[in-house]
Amino acid sequence: MSKQKNTLDKILDYELRPWLPQNSLDDVFAAKFRSLNEYTPKQQLLFQIDFHRPFDHKTKYYSRLILNTVKSDFDILYQTIDEDRNENLIRYYLNDILNKRLKTRLKDLGELLKEKDYALVYINPKNTSHQLDQAHKANTYIMQLLKLAYMQLYLEIQEAFKDWIDDDLIVEDFYTQLLNEPIPEKLLIRKLQVIEVAPEPIKKPKPKQTSKPIQFNSFTYKQYNTSPDKLGDLWDSLKLNNFISADTPLATFKKVFSGSKINTPITWTGNISELFYFVKRIHKDLQLIEDLKQKQWQVTCICFVDESGELFDRSKFRSLKRPNLTGDKIDSAVNLLK
Repeated sequence: MSKQKNTLDKILDYELRPWLPQNSLDDVFAAKFRSLNEYTPKQQLLFQIDFHRPFDHKTKYYSRLILNTVKSDFDILYQTIDEDRNENLIRYYLNDILNKRLKTRLKDLGELLKEKDYALVYINPKNTSHQLDQAHKANTYIMQLLKLAYMQLYLEIQEAFKDWIDDDLIVEDFYTQLLNEPIPEKLLIRKLQVIEVAPEPIKKPKPKQTSKPIQFNSFTYKQYNTSPDKLGDLWDSLKLNNFISADTPLATFKKVFSGSKINTPITWTGNISELFYFVKRIHKDLQLIEDLKQKQWQVTCICFVDESGELFDRSKFRSLKRPNLTGDKIDSAVNLLK
């Protein structure tokens, strides 16, 4: 994958270099821009480039081309990495894409920006002293945007597979570690804020004075008395896939699904997203356990602790989603309870 010659690389090293004679005339890009539609990504992007507006046909075309390529490249790379679901392959792909390709491209681009004097000051719309050479200004715009595109692609992949990243980079690290540039006062790429809108609370009639809230001590597996062996199969599967501690006694595990009060919680060795998805599948989706009246996360925190023996934060379960890499394994384990 590191040898892949894609659009961004063609702009940096090959036939799409903006300073080449065939790419120097602004007028030829008017028709190209009109025929280039914006790409609609399949995967949600979590970062955004905040750059100056393009100012002629050439910069408009290259700007759309570069931003389209970031979206389409991320879709392709995400699918390639995600479909394997093999730890060794995933780590291989991430090392090949992030370290061998994108870091190398950014180092090369940093040297080229200095060699050709493509400094940001030449495209600052508030600086009127650098408006004479329009060709140099356009080329500077394109290559500076290309730099941000490589950075965004790196950050999107890193964020999507952060569980497999040992040493993550922040925006400032690109300048200090790869580009050898001073960190700008205003960063031109930022992480988007995902705003969660809480649903309108459902108005319920006030309970009678004599009623007491239902207390749930643990999960209640609906087939606990009729098919107890299925819990043993689930216990084996969760241990095999490293979701629970390998030394978890079967009796302790079964008690968590008995509906009775427990004294020893299960150590969940997977991540919190995997625990969220496991509980969601057995409670809401497949209804394999008795309804907990919206107390499923409270019960989860009673029945499970993390590897350090610490309680999980109940509020964090609300924003979690199906884990991309291990969702199928959890589905297979849960299906043993049917």
